[in-house]
Amino acid sequence: MANNAKAVFQSRGSARNFLLSKTDTGPIKDIKRKKAAGVNEVLQSVFPNMLVGRDFIDHAVQHLDSIAQFAALAVGVDQNQQEDQKYSNPDALDRHVEVAGILKMICREKNGLWGVLEPGLFGSIFPEINGSEGLELARDIQDRLAAKSEQTVTIGIVSFPIITFGKSDMIDNARKALDHATFFGPGSAVVFDGVSLNISGDKLYENGNLQGAIDEYKRALEMDPSNINVHNSLGVCYGLQCEYESALEEFKKVASLDPGEYMAMFNLGLVHTLRGQPEKALKFFLKADNINGDVYEVAFQCGKLYFESGDLTKAKPFLERASKLDPESAMVYRYLGDCYAADNLTQDAISAYKKAIKHNPNDAASMSALGCLLDDQDENPEITLMFCQESVGLSPENGLFRSRLARLYFKQNRLDDALEEYKKAEQFGYDAAGDIQEIESRLVAK
Repeated sequence: MANNAKAVFQSRGSARNFLLSKTDTGPIKDIKRKKAAGVNEVLQSVFPNMLVGRDFIDHAVQHLDSIAQFAALAVGVDQNQQEDQKYSNPDALDRHVEVAGILKMICREKNGLWGVLEPGLFGSIFPEINGSEGLELARDIQDRLAAKSEQTVTIGIVSFPIITFGKSDMIDNARKALDHATFFGPGSAVVFDGVSLNISGDKLYENGNLQGAIDEYKRALEMDPSNINVHNSLGVCYGLQCEYESALEEFKKVASLDPGEYMAMFNLGLVHTLRGQPEKALKFFLKADNINGDVYEVAFQCGKLYFESGDLTKAKPFLERASKLDPESAMVYRYLGDCYAADNLTQDAISAYKKAIKHNPNDAASMSALGCLLDDQDENPEITLMFCQESVGLSPENGLFRSRLARLYFKQNRLDDALEEYKKAEQFGYDAAGDIQEIESRLVAK
């Protein structure tokens, strides 16, 4: 058994460019506690007064109305790898009966309540018991079960009162502690804490419930105010909701707790980027890069901002490093192509644009730029025209791409096509008045 004995595995990820460290929820998703067909029927034949699901929860909440302190346990029956989803093995059902019998015995001894939350998952309530005592009860359950069979159970424990949660929240919190315990393998037990809420918040985040994740992260910080992962994840959620002031506050909190946390520095830079403050953003990106120079997102953003400021000399090393850190990124090759092209390194630019298109066949910007560069190199006109036509097809409202296509038409003496594209380019914001006038004059002269 384990109770928060080691850190739950966190993996770095990105969300619309923000960096965050989130729980690897794979162990929860992969858990073998499947819906056991027929298990409740078997249990109720042995324990006819057993309450199931909502009936058990409602009964427990009503019973706890006048109780000031109690512990709730979520007891998950660990499924053997060989057992199939329908529990065709009769021994599997027998082991559920064994677990229920032990729970009933302990509840009788401790004046507790027990029932089934769902097939394979039991719940129990023990009045006048705190969290550490609840953990002892969990160990007692596991020890008694071990003495009878090889079956194991994983248990989540929560005690009331706890921060802002009500009594009716305790069963759900015990489930969250059970999810937490799952990371430590079958037969583990964990008392509900800030990490349990962090995991719960990460699950909500993965499911797209940002507000639910925010609420859970806030509760986690009530229990563990110095948890930098939670502060950072909360900041990311605020950033994704465009609540930039709140996001900045959380990322600054991380930086104050751990000045060596590069993700917070990067995220501070990203917020300033989103607010149209590139100079402030670059300072934070460079700080992040000084802390950890092996992160693609950091190197890319530094190179991107240097390029957009016109400093090609500083942009190139960052973009080249980013391309090595993530050779599959189409975006970095597009920026490298733009950087090389602006520095008149035509062959390098062509190579970069080709890589960008290889990794993203819908990269209209790289197609348009590549078509122009190949035309400047007197490549096959059909090929250059194809790239520019494809770019317009992918991004029809881009005036620059249409102007490039118009230029190729003009060069091939397809004046009507060129005129049409220049007019559309001007419609989408590109100044093509001079080109239009020149072509119309030629058409009149004809």
